[in-house]
Amino acid sequence: MKGNIMNMKTRLITVVSAVAVSCLAFVLSNTAVAQMKEGGMYQQQNPKGPDSSKVSKQGAGGAAVATQITPQDAAKKYPAQKGKYPMGERDPHNADGVVNSPYPPRTGFDCSNIPHGGLVLDTHVNKVFVRP
Repeated sequence: MKGNIMNMKTRLITVVSAVAVSCLAFVLSNTAVAQMKEGGMYQQQNPKGPDSSKVSKQGAGGAAVATQITPQDAAKKYPAQKGKYPMGERDPHNADGVVNSPYPPRTGFDCSNIPHGGLVLDTHVNKVFVRP
């Protein structure tokens, strides 16, 4: 009788342990999948250290917030090739105000605070384009 009770306790402990490990694995896998769905890469909200300025602010649709530049500053720092700056490209699948840079890798910028025809600095390649 004692052997039978000990055998049942051992089975119960084994089953409870297996359920606990399965639940833990499920929670951890869902966390990893959720982070991948958010954009593939995790980015700290308030990074510290020497590279903290390289993290761009996010605007509409997860696009980087555009940096407006005056025509005078653009002419001094980033002179236009062929006499004029290229036009940014609007993608109808992106949120309003998001404009893709004409320069590879064609990064999307939230230009909702920049007037149409204004100059935008593509901070990834340090070149200027016009907001359509």
